[in-house]
Amino acid sequence: MKNTIPYLEEWLELARTGKHEKAQEIYFDKLFAAVVEHFVENNTDKLTQGGTLFSILGYSPEPIILTAKTVKPDTHIIFTTNNKSDSNSYLEKYLSSDYEMVFLDEESFPLIYKALKEKLLLNPSSNITIDITGGKKSMVAAAAIFGKDYGCKIVYVDFSEYIKDLRKPLPGSEVLNIVYDPFVHQPELFLK
Repeated sequence: MKNTIPYLEEWLELARTGKHEKAQEIYFDKLFAAVVEHFVENNTDKLTQGGTLFSILGYSPEPIILTAKTVKPDTHIIFTTNNKSDSNSYLEKYLSSDYEMVFLDEESFPLIYKALKEKLLLNPSSNITIDITGGKKSMVAAAAIFGKDYGCKIVYVDFSEYIKDLRKPLPGSEVLNIVYDPFVHQPELFLK
């Protein structure tokens, strides 16, 4: 499959020659909008739009933005232990103000689970998706267990091509992976 993402070659050249700040600038200013459009076009039929989206954020906001643009949630809540503003500026640019940030002091199981449960109680919905792409492994594990316990769809932004020397997915190769859908994987839960 030929990748048609504009500015990809320019970004690759900058990233490979150690010009990381300029590469980051090109990525978010010129390239990422096409990545988002490509991702939404290729994944929009995988999930029902609307509902509530819980996202786990580490240092990379890209997967959270991709999932949010695809799901178009009525309510989007992002959980993070990262209080740095780098990711936040990209979230603001691509998501406007259509999300709520929950800053956590630590990534312990009880704290993550409790925070998710509190937000679920405040935002009840029969259509809840949890994006476990970002965050530390302990946060992701807690979110996945919570999602299974409360019948949420669990998704992960994966990729089909990886740039080994840059340790990054090839922009435009991102795919939405449905890790768990209770209606598909455990339909017996909904039998009366």
